[in-house]
Amino acid sequence: MATHQDEIPLFIPKGETNLIILGTMGSINARTVNGEKPDGEFFYYNNNRNHFWKVLQFLFEPEKEARKLTIEEKYAFLEKWGIAMSNIVNIAKVPNKDKDDPSDTVLFAAHKKNNVDFKHASPKFKKLLKTKPMFFTCRRKKGIENLLEGFFEQNGLSADLIDHIWYWPTPTRCNPKARSLIWKDEMKEFLAKFPS
Repeated sequence: MATHQDEIPLFIPKGETNLIILGTMGSINARTVNGEKPDGEFFYYNNNRNHFWKVLQFLFEPEKEARKLTIEEKYAFLEKWGIAMSNIVNIAKVPNKDKDDPSDTVLFAAHKKNNVDFKHASPKFKKLLKTKPMFFTCRRKKGIENLLEGFFEQNGLSADLIDHIWYWPTPTRCNPKARSLIWKDEMKEFLAKFPS
């Protein structure tokens, strides 16, 4: 078995938090595998095939051209727009043959075998999870629901929070500008229903 650990820290803006973006676990190139840390600096959505940061730039700053951001610029962007971020899986033990598989399917299988440990949510983050709009970076499906239920349960939060999340289409292998327009329309729809 290979042990994957996500050591990307929770990000909460110093100022007002307007929304929370959740993901499953850091990219393979941002995980500690069998105690071996990733090469170089890493942050959320570290894989170049994942267009998350470009989609986010087009979503919040459509008048600008999206570009590759440094980690410091990513922190500044999240701070500017009041975006909190967290992955939900801390540790996953997967078969050696799946050690380099980046798909969530591997996490779903590990969870079924009780080989997943979830991130610890601080009291401040728990409060935000109960009161702020949450977005997940892939469409809703049973495996994602199971992981979210595990995360909420491990942190003493109601599983009903699953129904208070909007599930965006994935930012992987897409046209970032086109995907940002979908995210924008769906975010507008979700926020219109969200209690203020």
